[in-house]
Amino acid sequence: SSGINAEYGGKRPRLDCSPDIPIEKTPASAVDYMTKLKQMGFPKKQSPNSMAITIYYKTVGVAAYGISNPIGARLYYCSNQRVQVTDEKTTNELYGPQDATQICMPWCRDNTPTQTLLGTLTRGVILQEDDGDIFATRLCQCAVFFGDKRGVLTKLERGQRVKIFDFKTRFLPLYFQHLQSHSQSGTQKGVVLDPFPDPDVMLSFGQRWDDRRPIENTLIWAKVIQMKSRQLTLDFTQLFPPLPPIGNEDCIQFSESDPYDRLADAFSLAL
Repeated sequence: SSGINAEYGGKRPRLDCSPDIPIEKTPASAVDYMTKLKQMGFPKKQSPNSMAITIYYKTVGVAAYGISNPIGARLYYCSNQRVQVTDEKTTNELYGPQDATQICMPWCRDNTPTQTLLGTLTRGVILQEDDGDIFATRLCQCAVFFGDKRGVLTKLERGQRVKIFDFKTRFLPLYFQHLQSHSQSGTQKGVVLDPFPDPDVMLSFGQRWDDRRPIENTLIWAKVIQMKSRQLTLDFTQLFPPLPPIGNEDCIQFSESDPYDRLADAFSLAL
């Protein structure tokens, strides 16, 4: 996740390195957004991958993959009991496209809740990137939830192809709002922006997460990063480094000096 705070506690001064980015009106479509970004030199780099996927067992990252396959990727558990099917149509219905990148979730110790959960992931989940958007199709028996780090969750219905990351109509418009606000005069006092868009989406397997139970406490989860969004986020943070958040725990309080303070300072200088 980007971890960018949209509110910096007041007016932010314009940086000397800020480019002059004239945005007279909001672009009308994703194509217009990308055309405008290219004119401004964004993204600075192009990744060969469309997605990056990291699998976690609780807080431990157990596998990471870059996906460039236009067919997508299949997350599943490597069961040795898979039935070999010669009919291509039936195979695709059971396990998704055969040409997708096959990502096998690592084995866990037997007789553990994690291994039991893995046993319900044999058919897996299909992840596909299409013109910036990311779609997921749940084939497995295990329930799968997707959402952001703030815990806004949606359950994937089995067999349905669902958009889990909206690049064109969510990420790009929010990105432009922040870019326009910062490029001209910084974050204006009194102007409330939606949170900076995340370049990733979270998947949890078999368990929900929320504010009381963070996703790191679930047995199996994955982070799926849309690589173009990630690069745009990196470009933004390099151009506009986030200021430290201002909260009660960060406020240092002290009183104005009085005559006795100044006298004590004078004595200390004389020593």
